[in-house]
Amino acid sequence: MAELDALKRHRIGGLMLRRDWGSKGPWPTWPQPDAPDFTHVSRKVKAIIRAAQMRDELSFASFRHGGFTETGDAELTDREIMAQGRHSSPKVLPRYVKRTTRQIATGTKKRRATRTNGRHLSE
Repeated sequence: MAELDALKRHRIGGLMLRRDWGSKGPWPTWPQPDAPDFTHVSRKVKAIIRAAQMRDELSFASFRHGGFTETGDAELTDREIMAQGRHSSPKVLPRYVKRTTRQIATGTKKRRATRTNGRHLSE
């Protein structure tokens, strides 16, 4: 956890782990010259999950998906969610922002409020 705390210490929001080499491939490390290891981040995250005694089927992607679903529950707009996750297109949002009971209830309340405003109709 100390490694993640150190990363978060100097950032206010956004992604904790960034790719700074421009490629969309996995984050390589080089334990030996000419032998890149593309599983470094996934192994580190798995070690943190096990140290925290969380479910073993969790992964880094689990936390990313959960975080995006929380933004949906917090009623952020699509643009705000895209900014948080550094996405350039709203097409990927349905993959990350899962529909929850809270979102359905909030949507129903907003729909009813819009329907009843101005016309004095019952909910």
